[in-house]
Amino acid sequence: MSRKFSFTVQYSVPVEDLHRALTNDEMWQSRFEGAQTATLELTHPDGPGTIQIHMTEKAPEDQIPGIVQKVLKSELMLERTDTWGPLNAGVAKGSFNGRSGGITTEMAGTLELRPTAEGSEIDVAGTVDVKVPLVGGAIEPLVENLVKKVMNSERKSVETWFAAQNA
Repeated sequence: MSRKFSFTVQYSVPVEDLHRALTNDEMWQSRFEGAQTATLELTHPDGPGTIQIHMTEKAPEDQIPGIVQKVLKSELMLERTDTWGPLNAGVAKGSFNGRSGGITTEMAGTLELRPTAEGSEIDVAGTVDVKVPLVGGAIEPLVENLVKKVMNSERKSVETWFAAQNA
C-alpha cells in the first residue's frame, strides 16, 4: 500500500532566481561537490530553462534506521530523478521519481515552484511505496521524512550558492 505526502519548502529568493538556480548545472555540481558515494547526471532534454537531474547515492550505514537495516538485502542505494520545466507566468512545474536498491521502494510526485511575498516556494506532492511485507507501512513515513530532509538540504545549498554568487 502506498502513502501519500505533501509539504512546502520556503525559499528567501525570488522565483526567477530560484528557477535559474534549479536549472543551472553549476549549482547542482556545487551541491554534489565532494560527495564520496554520489553520482550526478544533468541534461536539458526540453531546452534552455529546463533540466533533468539524475542522482544516485549510497546511504551511509550509520544513518539507516534499525527497522530498515533489518530488511536490507544489500547496500541501500538511493536513486532520484527530478525534472523542471520552464518558468511561465512566475510558475514552473516539475516532477520527481525515485527508487532504492537493497529494499524495494518507489516514489513519484510533482513539484511546483511559485512566488511568495517573502521569495518563493516549492510545493511537493507525491506517493511512496515500500514493498516489504509486514514492515513496509512502517518504513514509508521514514522515506517521507527523508524526502523532506533532502528538499530542505537542497534549499540550504541553493541559498549558499546564491550567497557565493553575490559575494
